[in-house]
Amino acid sequence: MGSIGSFSRVLKSISIGLLAWNEEESIGATLDSLFGQSLFRDPEHEVEVVCVPNACTDGTVAAIRLAYERAAVLHPRVGMEIHELVQPGKVNAWNHFVQRFSNPKAGILILVDADILFHGVDTLRNMVRVLEENPDVVVATDRPVKHVELAERKTWRDRISLAVSRMTRLAPGQLTGQLYAARGDFLRRLVIPEGILVEDGFLKQMVVTDCFTRPADQSRIRCAPDAAHVFEAYTRIGDILPNQRRQAVGHAIYTYLREYLEIRRTEGPADEVIRRHCDRDAGWFLKEIDRRVSEGKWWVMHKGCLTARLRRWTAMRGAGRLPLLPAALLGTAMDLVVHLWANETLRKKQLKGIWKDTKSAAIAGVGQK
Repeated sequence: MGSIGSFSRVLKSISIGLLAWNEEESIGATLDSLFGQSLFRDPEHEVEVVCVPNACTDGTVAAIRLAYERAAVLHPRVGMEIHELVQPGKVNAWNHFVQRFSNPKAGILILVDADILFHGVDTLRNMVRVLEENPDVVVATDRPVKHVELAERKTWRDRISLAVSRMTRLAPGQLTGQLYAARGDFLRRLVIPEGILVEDGFLKQMVVTDCFTRPADQSRIRCAPDAAHVFEAYTRIGDILPNQRRQAVGHAIYTYLREYLEIRRTEGPADEVIRRHCDRDAGWFLKEIDRRVSEGKWWVMHKGCLTARLRRWTAMRGAGRLPLLPAALLGTAMDLVVHLWANETLRKKQLKGIWKDTKSAAIAGVGQK
């Protein structure tokens, strides 16, 4: 790859994509927070912002235009684009941004959810620096901060939610779809097949295994120091359970794809296998999901889903382990309910409307520090 200096010069052009679905209430604050990042004041980087609203039925596009007008006063050199899509779905928007809408010369692509706020003005600059200074890192992430973490007074539900987050962060190679920066040449190799509901697991596996061509190497994903974003956490049980069901169904579907690719390793790298399939039939993976569910018995979820939190807790070491046991036990009990519900949802193929937004604009104004 050459020296770090020459490698860094390739990465000077950056394309930032915001994928939005009915985010009228939040996307203005997200964009204001984004344009407050110090990266936009760095003369060594050329940065563009591309918003991709997909099948929006509210005022999302109008809110984007207003935010762009405000930002143009501060950053007249920054490119700002809007590409509306008729077809809904984050995966579809992701594919369009990466393959068509982003600057094809951009060395770094940054994906941003339209309902987060940046916690600190140097978050993006620090994420970019990780990629520029570490040629072996493919994806740079930050620390996701639940909005309840910043509350002066925390309820018992808030404390349990935060304890669960602490357990999750202990696992290596964490990647959340809310915000990450990645090497453009790698992401452009990928096409996420139609049918994937939650792209995080798919992206992580493709990154750490270099598209199923090598053993998993978690160091290919690195969390940047002093980089964080705030998101609104679900704290009400009526919001938590539907969101967890969606995540559980999404993860089960992702495991179908992973297993499909693992038995086809001899056909070439996974990115090439997927692209060939998509070129022949864009809906091939939807048919694979249908086949897996139809041929399955009563239980169609992935193995080990009911004990994942307990296994994570068991793997922990040190004095901080014991205080997290109640969260592990409560989370396991919730997983039993959630996965039974998710199993029925997937078995009966009732996926329409599973992606239901139950959040609000409650985090507006809490992200910057």
